[in-house]
Amino acid sequence: MKENSKEYSDTLEHAINVLDKHKLQYEFKNHALYIQHPTKDWKAYDYRFTTNRWGTLINRRNKYRKHYSCKNVEELVDKYILSEE
Repeated sequence: MKENSKEYSDTLEHAINVLDKHKLQYEFKNHALYIQHPTKDWKAYDYRFTTNRWGTLINRRNKYRKHYSCKNVEELVDKYILSEE
């Protein structure tokens, strides 16, 4: 029998633990984590931990209104955020 609540592959607590481990600055608001790029002040990421969707923010705006998918928060941090340094 199916449960009423949806199980998410990433939880907020897990995502925060990964970001803290990598010493990334972030802010939680509007059901999303806004992650600051470690070296580029004008660049940030909008990460939806419930769906593993994310977008790039330039000067706090998603200019092209695009969102991408990743397997989990670890993939986002390792493959997209930290690899750009």
